[in-house]
Amino acid sequence: MVHYDIICVGGGGAGVMAAVAAAESGATVAIVCKEPVGYGNTRMAVGLTACSGLPGDSREAFIDDMLTAGAGLCNRDLVEALVDGAPEAITILESCGHTFIRDHEGCISEKVLTRAGGHSNARTLLSSGAGVGLSQSLRAAVEKYDISLYEDTLVLQLIKDGEAVCGIQALDLAKGEQISLTAGAVVLCTGGGGWLFYPQTSNNRTATGDGYALAFRAGAELADMEQIQALPFSITHPNAYRGLICGEPVVAGPAGRLINGKGKVFLDGNINRMDRAAVVRSMASEITRGNVAEHGGLLLDLQPNLGDAEGNNFRERIRATGIFDSVLPAYGKKAYAWEEPWEVLPTAHYFMGGVRVDKDGRTTVPGLFAAGEVQSGVHGANRLGSAALTEVLVFGIRAGRAAAGHAKQNKDIRAVQPETENLFGRKGSHRPITLMRKLQAKLWENVGLVRDKETLAITLDFIHKISVLALDVSTSSQPVYNTEVADAIELGFMLDTASCVVTSALLREESRGAHLRSDFPVESDDWRKNIIIWRKEDGSIGHRLEAAPHE
Repeated sequence: MVHYDIICVGGGGAGVMAAVAAAESGATVAIVCKEPVGYGNTRMAVGLTACSGLPGDSREAFIDDMLTAGAGLCNRDLVEALVDGAPEAITILESCGHTFIRDHEGCISEKVLTRAGGHSNARTLLSSGAGVGLSQSLRAAVEKYDISLYEDTLVLQLIKDGEAVCGIQALDLAKGEQISLTAGAVVLCTGGGGWLFYPQTSNNRTATGDGYALAFRAGAELADMEQIQALPFSITHPNAYRGLICGEPVVAGPAGRLINGKGKVFLDGNINRMDRAAVVRSMASEITRGNVAEHGGLLLDLQPNLGDAEGNNFRERIRATGIFDSVLPAYGKKAYAWEEPWEVLPTAHYFMGGVRVDKDGRTTVPGLFAAGEVQSGVHGANRLGSAALTEVLVFGIRAGRAAAGHAKQNKDIRAVQPETENLFGRKGSHRPITLMRKLQAKLWENVGLVRDKETLAITLDFIHKISVLALDVSTSSQPVYNTEVADAIELGFMLDTASCVVTSALLREESRGAHLRSDFPVESDDWRKNIIIWRKEDGSIGHRLEAAPHE
């Protein structure tokens, strides 16, 4: 087996930053990812990045905003690490060729900063080239170092030496061959699990919850898996565009409003200052009452912002980010020009919960680290807009450095070659993609926006039934880029992740942040606690409740 000091699973922002930080620490590094480096959700991002130390802002204000939005579930140590590490992370990213928009004097000033929803001050940087530019910069960063790349490679499991993680087993999709790599430490940077809710998601199709399932199977603890953020504004039709982002609260501007299907304005003014959870909560209330428009959504009306120079300038600044790019082909020129309302619906966007880590990305399993969306603790019950890329950059760097330090002290690895399972040419009764689509539909219907005990219990039983059927799937014998095999593997990850999400959602008998229970509609002080879960020896899910550390 080929050995590296560090293996980073995932080639987005967190994976690249972790790999670069580890390489700069003198470690030998490999990146293993399902897509080319720089792709995934990172490439789809708008590029908004919150940063500290900017004019008109303070460290304390940024921390307070994060904690307030997180509704009592944040780990304060992680929040402080994010705020304190943001300037260095921005500097490192720009040294790799990425550029954030500056004023005419070449400075990041209040003139070019945006105040995203839930932030008390303008501290959000706009990216030149948005996610595509970021993706290219990440690729360039990797090429500056002697980092081995295993692209188009799907990790099957983590290899352990006793209780410690010491490598990975993976499938090279291009060759149809299984490979095993050992390492002093493995850093999970696999992103989230929004694809569990397809088509009602903003996420790339690779966001199948792999990291949660890999960590769970390896014995790591997960936290607050019920907290999944929906972005309030996405396209409702045509189907090819369904779920694509067309804005978050800040794009509503000072005069934007939301109108239900009966023509009644239910949110008017200051939407742009609201956090995402608050807007989604109001929208969910209208949707559950049946007050919806033709395609099941609600109407976003931005026309009141226009009519003066300030409003027109605001429109052009927001459109320059690319966040409205899907509006033009979906709804036409008038909607794109804000001359008429268009239909929107919340879309599954971001997992706040995830693998439990400390501020350096250490999980509860020795040798296993996690960074980015796959981790928990930073955002608690609700993420502020523009804080995701900050998290990805800061904790990718921290985890990469910590993992390199761990690997230097753990050179003696006795990895056992895992057994290889024949994944090709199965003669089962079910197509993996068919089971996946059934799972996704059920999850959006029962777990997507508003939840209750009865439907969550039904969903958990449904997950179990699909898990049984998944043991009897058919796959092609074609070795190269076998999508049926990839679907079967990802379906397994999705089922494990879904079980963790629904179990946690059943446990939390209140509504907090992104978690809305119709049978427990209010927030309760008794539930100001993290829900910790893990895989028991019999394969079932264990749990306990803990007060959020230093919240």
